[in-house]
Amino acid sequence: MELMAITDNTTFEQFLAGIPVPVEPAAIERELASMWKPASEQTSVDASAAVTRVCLANLVVIGDVANNAWHADTLQKLSARFPCRVLWLQIDPANTDAVLTADVTALCHLPSPGNPQVCSELITLHSGRRNADKLPGAVLPLLEPDLPVVLWWAVAADAETALFDALSKLADRVIVHAEPLANPTLRMMSAAPSLRLCLREHAADKATIMVWHTMSHWRELTAQCFDPLQLRDALRLIDTVTVHYATPSGGPTATLPAALYAGWLAGQLQWTPVAREVTPEGVRATFTAGSRRVAVELLAQTTSQLAPGRLTLVDIAAEFGPVQATFHLARVIGERTEIRQTFCLSEACTLLKSLPVIDHNEATLLGAAIESQSAARVFPRAAKMALWLLEG
Repeated sequence: MELMAITDNTTFEQFLAGIPVPVEPAAIERELASMWKPASEQTSVDASAAVTRVCLANLVVIGDVANNAWHADTLQKLSARFPCRVLWLQIDPANTDAVLTADVTALCHLPSPGNPQVCSELITLHSGRRNADKLPGAVLPLLEPDLPVVLWWAVAADAETALFDALSKLADRVIVHAEPLANPTLRMMSAAPSLRLCLREHAADKATIMVWHTMSHWRELTAQCFDPLQLRDALRLIDTVTVHYATPSGGPTATLPAALYAGWLAGQLQWTPVAREVTPEGVRATFTAGSRRVAVELLAQTTSQLAPGRLTLVDIAAEFGPVQATFHLARVIGERTEIRQTFCLSEACTLLKSLPVIDHNEATLLGAAIESQSAARVFPRAAKMALWLLEG
């Protein structure tokens, strides 16, 4: 690979155009500094050609090289919402002994006509599997100081765990990509190993799974069910929870979102796991809440209208005095997709509210995961309960 110094205008224009420029790994910072020099000189001559470098965080990315095109597109979209220094680690499975190489490029966007381009930096480190242990040491000096470090882990959960641990030590936040979301070509990762990854020593207090950030509507509406003072006591009287989720075949697969939802409820209410079993329809489990027993079911629902695993219906029932109170959350697909919140007391039901649901792309979800301040405080309890529901 021919290495080029970023000093001439042609190379500078390639850089701004998003074309990777090979550089020596030890000279990355020097070459980036020399790249920004033409930008400042260009600004002084032509204000319309101004380029503004913005960096809000460090984002360390590692994913399967088979999905490089998808990752590149996601990072380009993410940088428009959340400009950051991206350190993209690529391990070549076909070239085990490949030595560490690097290239740099810019991720640029024009916010509006007449305004300067906003650019952030993408540093790509390439390595063979045998040299992957050198990557954390290569990453460390490239991190922008005094800015948060986010690790986005998008490879199989049972691969490279030593590398995951080393990178997690460097990170302030860890995001594990456990399923393909809107992208059908991204290989499905096993749910339970991904949860175990999030609960490893150096990630347990700062990790979430990407799909967690698609479920905020469900958690928000569930909490709001019990906001009225007269219904607050129903929380400690819950006796059954049924969570339905979409699968194309109707088989009990893709249970991660349902397990995370039930795990969130159990974790927040401090239920104790007692027993679980896998049924032809899904998973049935029993918890204790003080002296009471709570039955939880995760049930597959055949549908081709939703991505596998998406929640379709939640029923929460509680003995409320002499009558049964039931809270229903149902995804309704019509002119718009929404979640409808209904409260039933015996046979009388009242529609409380509807909340529109927007299926965001992975770049938007990744931005939300990076910006989330509270998820890591709640997620570990939900993950432990979800792992028990999936594995027993």
